[in-house]
Amino acid sequence: MCDEKVNRCECINKTFEQLKEFPDFETAQAKTGCGLECEGCVPYLKLMFASGETAFDIEDERLSSYQ
Repeated sequence: MCDEKVNRCECINKTFEQLKEFPDFETAQAKTGCGLECEGCVPYLKLMFASGETAFDIEDERLSSYQ
């Protein structure tokens, strides 16, 4: 089992903690471009804005709700 957490958008090199300053995913994406290159962090970002958490297990079961 991997102990590493997903906690950043690698494409723009910003942590979820940094992106949490925005009110929602759409605003963060419009202002920073997060989630636009590889799109791998999009479900994690949406979950972050919904839950307030900033680090997630790579296979967090809640992600299916944010695909």
